[in-house]
Amino acid sequence: MLRSKEMHLDMSRVMHNMALLNTVVMPAKIKMGLTGAGNRFMIDCIVEPPTVPIKRPDYLGADRKAGELRASGALYVDGKKMRTTQHYGEAATGEYQPIGYGGTPIPPMSHEACVVFNAPYAVAQHESFPIKTQPGAGRYFMSVKLYGNAIEYMGILARAIKL
Repeated sequence: MLRSKEMHLDMSRVMHNMALLNTVVMPAKIKMGLTGAGNRFMIDCIVEPPTVPIKRPDYLGADRKAGELRASGALYVDGKKMRTTQHYGEAATGEYQPIGYGGTPIPPMSHEACVVFNAPYAVAQHESFPIKTQPGAGRYFMSVKLYGNAIEYMGILARAIKL
């Protein structure tokens, strides 16, 4: 609309759409990307060597079912449980599945994916090689994937948020 040789540009619709992009569209895309990347990381921990250790049925050690460590995996995105590895635990009951998010507080306008293996012996199994387990399993079953596949996980997130 022209008023006495001045131009008026109404940007209210553009501003509304930009606000919608920043508050609805992008957060949803980020959560989708974090879920995809986090799930891929969690599954890689179980299926790619070194895998999450699993107690063999013939091991005469601790009184627990085979696969409880594998079945204790969970993915949280922005504090909400999105996926679990409970069905990867062979004979496991899933008794160590986390009940709620136990991570750090997530500040507003930020997002986080958190993969946990919640069995009480998970850290010990990660840091020292468990002799009682299957071939291919071993120590650093999470960190090897995180460092080795980081670019792939970031690519999953980047593809999800691409407009």
